Amino acid sequence: MPARFSAFVRTRTTRTTRTGRLTGWLAAIALIACSPSGATEPQTDSIEDLSPGWHRIAGGPGTGCAFDTPFSFYVRPGDPRKLLVHLQAGGACWNGETCDPLLLPTFDPVIDTTDHPSRAAGILSLHLLANPVHDFSIIVVPYCTGDLHLGSRAVTYRSPGAQLIPARDFTVKHWGARNVESVLRWAYRHFAQPEIIFVNGSSAGAIASPVYAAELAEEYPSARVVQLGDGAGGYRVPGLGTLMGAAGALDVLRGMSAFQSIDSAAFTFEDLYVLASRARSNLSLAQYNSANDATQLFFLHALGVPSASLTPLLAANLAELHADVPGFRSYTAPGVTHTILFRSSFYTLAVDGVTARDWVAALLDGTSVPDIGSSLLGGN
Repeated sequence: MPARFSAFVRTRTTRTTRTGRLTGWLAAIALIACSPSGATEPQTDSIEDLSPGWHRIAGGPGTGCAFDTPFSFYVRPGDPRKLLVHLQAGGACWNGETCDPLLLPTFDPVIDTTDHPSRAAGILSLHLLANPVHDFSIIVVPYCTGDLHLGSRAVTYRSPGAQLIPARDFTVKHWGARNVESVLRWAYRHFAQPEIIFVNGSSAGAIASPVYAAELAEEYPSARVVQLGDGAGGYRVPGLGTLMGAAGALDVLRGMSAFQSIDSAAFTFEDLYVLASRARSNLSLAQYNSANDATQLFFLHALGVPSASLTPLLAANLAELHADVPGFRSYTAPGVTHTILFRSSFYTLAVDGVTARDWVAALLDGTSVPDIGSSLLGGN
């Protein structure tokens, strides 16, 4: 969740004591590994047969988190004609330092009580009638694999070690795609014919959201599918294909009909929007970003892109998407805040006289919506 991840990034940035962090990680991993997952598989073939409230469902064989803790997801029944699928935030990792659970990794490797959707605000404030998705059936896909929900491999990294922690080899299960596919299989069994599907993701989940929106649009060709990427639009990073390929993400993409033409040498995250749009006529695509999102800047710096400002990178990416994706829409807010969907400010933030809430509601209604905040991008 965004607030949790913001605290996580701050912890890494300030480099708190490694011994304290080591103790915390070992305790968390031991607790979850030795405890039952608490997840169940409701014996039903229809979302309408589930009891009200949130259900935690086990991902099943072949799924799991980075360090062998269990994967599960959350479901809340609502109107069976309306389905929301959310891909959770939680960072990413790509080498021995950023992935090592003993060295303040840049991703969240476990699913625990802090991931429960009842703790979130924004679009998960389901008691609010102003919430445009208050009556939707909702699936929340937690994230614990460091691979943007797209990985398919177990990768062994070499940790550099630090202080009392020796250098060593360790393995990360980048099984994000396996986890999401288990969720989609469950959804396909329980939703016969949704009329509207809202696929959104925050941060890491935002990057994968056009991919799985295209998958759902293929499975339900008569549904109107609306995608929204929340807080990941500014990444212009050389060599993304190599990074994504290492965790098996490019293999996953090439196994999907919409993304078979992915070019690893020139890969960008914008390609996911362009190819999804070309493949699925029942899919509309959109992004929300803050013009100087501090978390996006943190990861750009970690990836070797020393930009002092996110704005020119974001402007360039959005210009490409507006040129290449028919009907693409964007909402850009001022400031450094990371993501909006799970924040209470979702209802109050207004740019160009339009709240984020009203803009999302219009996307879901299928009415024409403008691009918001374009003046913050320097005229692009």
